Amino acid sequence: MNKMLRNAFLFGGVILVLMIAGYYLNEQVYQEVGLIYDKHEVLQKVSDSLPVQATIFHGKWGTLQVNDEVSLHAFVSYVDRIKQQYEPKQIMTARDEGHAMFSGRIRYLNGSEQTFSLENTLTLGKWSYGPGHETPMLSAMQTQLLSLFYTPEHYAEFIRSSKELTYRIDGIQESLQDDEKGYLVSQISQASEIKDPVEMKQLLLLRKQKPLAYITAFKQDNEMLNDRNNLLHMVVYADYVVMEYMGDDNGNSIYLRTKLGSLLHGKNIGAQSK
Repeated sequence: MNKMLRNAFLFGGVILVLMIAGYYLNEQVYQEVGLIYDKHEVLQKVSDSLPVQATIFHGKWGTLQVNDEVSLHAFVSYVDRIKQQYEPKQIMTARDEGHAMFSGRIRYLNGSEQTFSLENTLTLGKWSYGPGHETPMLSAMQTQLLSLFYTPEHYAEFIRSSKELTYRIDGIQESLQDDEKGYLVSQISQASEIKDPVEMKQLLLLRKQKPLAYITAFKQDNEMLNDRNNLLHMVVYADYVVMEYMGDDNGNSIYLRTKLGSLLHGKNIGAQSK
């Protein structure tokens, strides 16, 4: 009997210890979680952190506004991943954001705004993230932001603001005249991007054919100042044109449906006669 009582007391003691330990652990976790009971406070925290618009500036492409949820989500995802990967460093002196490859503002649901810039580091307000040199993560974010400018409208604006526009046929290079430049800008702005996978596959096969011409837009009229970030290259075919921005580290190409045959009509004859 004494043995049974001893076992019962021992079992009860173990249960009591486990209950006390469980209560203590629950209190610790509860304190760490910090529950928010105020519905207004919950909504306020959401509005403080939910971006609704981003204004992005690129030194060669100009400015665009990002409003759609998909692009904003991709943008914010890169920001969050970079913030997780690198420790923040406070910027003690004012920085000239105009010298960064990308800069702009992020607007949140509550109306507040935050400045940012991106090149070898990501800067958010007064905080900087990154090692100060190119990394795969920073490069991937730059590629994602750059792709937002790859629209017919922005291609047309790049060409319109270029200082020099040349075409090359059969190894002979000449400049396009102002009226021809205007025609090219109009045609590109009205073009449509080809995205259908089946059609893209067919076009890749057609690319083995000889192009009608190569056209290059130079941001600067002095050839020495035209590094790859100043160059937009166009490979012209009968029914479409391949747009290639030389400043794209990934070498992405965009296919636009348009016909530029009338722009080049007779130029191949002129090239052959020289």
